[in-house]
Amino acid sequence: MTGPDRHLSGDSFGAYVATGVPMEHPVDGTPRIILFTDPANHRIGLRGPARNNETPPPTGLEHLTMKAVHHGADRLIEIAVHQPRLFTDAYPVLCGVADRAQLDGMPLSAALAETLRRLGHLIRSEDSLTREVETGLIGELCLFAGLAGTTSPELAVKAWRGGTEEHDFGLPDVDVEVKTTTSENRIHRISSTTQLQPTGDRPLWLLSIMITKAGSGGTTVAGLIDRVRQTIPAGALRDNFDACTRRAGWRHRYADGALQRWRLRTAPALFEVSGMFPRLTDDLLKAAGIDLQHVTDIRYRLDLTGRPADTATDPLLAAVTAGRQELQ
Repeated sequence: MTGPDRHLSGDSFGAYVATGVPMEHPVDGTPRIILFTDPANHRIGLRGPARNNETPPPTGLEHLTMKAVHHGADRLIEIAVHQPRLFTDAYPVLCGVADRAQLDGMPLSAALAETLRRLGHLIRSEDSLTREVETGLIGELCLFAGLAGTTSPELAVKAWRGGTEEHDFGLPDVDVEVKTTTSENRIHRISSTTQLQPTGDRPLWLLSIMITKAGSGGTTVAGLIDRVRQTIPAGALRDNFDACTRRAGWRHRYADGALQRWRLRTAPALFEVSGMFPRLTDDLLKAAGIDLQHVTDIRYRLDLTGRPADTATDPLLAAVTAGRQELQ
């Protein structure tokens, strides 16, 4: 069964909740997922099998939790909504999570994350600056500032691809992918199998930047954009810089809002993306016999905590060293 009939109707679910009697209803499909109501604790939710090494992260939401639980010898992932006035609106979300786990084969924790991500795109205001865009710009602008200061603004503008290609910067001899994280560990989200795929024979480097919220120090993304922009001669070159910031997701109206101040958490690190560097790419997956024709979207987290940095070429290292001063 693959259609809406896999699930209780909204009215039927509401009727179950109204009885005040605990319920465990299997959602038709594989793996076995249970829709439950827990009136005594004012909860509804889903339970399903945990994958090997699947550790659910905090949701960061007030009325929605996700955790690993044990039922006999089985380790399960439990997703729960804790606010009764939200049960009616939350039920279709739980159905969407179950569909992604059973029909799309996603781990339950990833199914929840993907469902919330898509809902966020649906309801996000056009005038809001997402944290992903904000932190991404912080990292890329630091490298841009370093390149402009150690080479020239012209080379920096030419090198910054501003979200138009797989890799963020194309220097004369190497490509650079910039990843910025607010995590306490050096963990980065990789959004595709091409992001860490070198282009032809050009060496690819990953620049890992860790930032944290600052008090009165640090910088906002708007302040960083303005400082970097002032170093670029007015005219076509500055216009090209503005176009790059727009392609990367920036809008001038964001500067009128309340923006977070950021500073470096620890020194940036450079990694050469070659050899045994951990990554998922089309070439590696095909070599492993994976049929990518039916795999349309791969996203993963890369944990480089404790991995020694590699020694980069002098021009790139100089640019990174200069650029980090923007976040001191």
